Amino acid sequence: MAREYPVAPGRWLRVFVGIAMDRLDFVFYWAAAISLGALPFLLVNWIRYWKARSATGSDVARIPAKFPIKSVIFFLLPMLIGSAIANFMTTSARGEALTFIAKLSGRYTVDVNERPVANADEIVSALKEIAPYWAHHTAPTKTIRVDIHSDRGDLTLELRRDSGNPREYWVFQPKHGVTLNNEIGRITTSVFDEY
Repeated sequence: MAREYPVAPGRWLRVFVGIAMDRLDFVFYWAAAISLGALPFLLVNWIRYWKARSATGSDVARIPAKFPIKSVIFFLLPMLIGSAIANFMTTSARGEALTFIAKLSGRYTVDVNERPVANADEIVSALKEIAPYWAHHTAPTKTIRVDIHSDRGDLTLELRRDSGNPREYWVFQPKHGVTLNNEIGRITTSVFDEY
């Protein structure tokens, strides 16, 4: 007798990963808040530490030169945790998007800025090239929303045109706060020139 699942067995993993990503998103913002809250204490204690280290004569006995280890830990540890979470989430989101795009077959539709497009295959082909890039001194500008609808589900990406290269697009996944504000990769294409 076949076992019946309320959700297909392959979807359990996606559901679990989705819940985990939501929690990581939450932890990231808490880590950022803790690190930001610890910053004033770190600055004050660091200034006191350096004043004590540079004090001469009778001042040395009055102010002990104790390294502000607690302030450093409360600032750096959440920052490191937040950075690790952001890196993991952007890498996972890029992998999820590329896997979804690679498995597209049969019927699917693509909407750009909430309008159906005729060149869906060209857009999907361009999105298969999402990859991490080395940072350079430009910024994302105009946002283009891309929605892919298929029998397997939906994928939404935001492409933001690069300020220095109009054919380079920063790719974001608006599913989570971290991946909405941190690029999951970039593509260079002329497919979106008209948008």
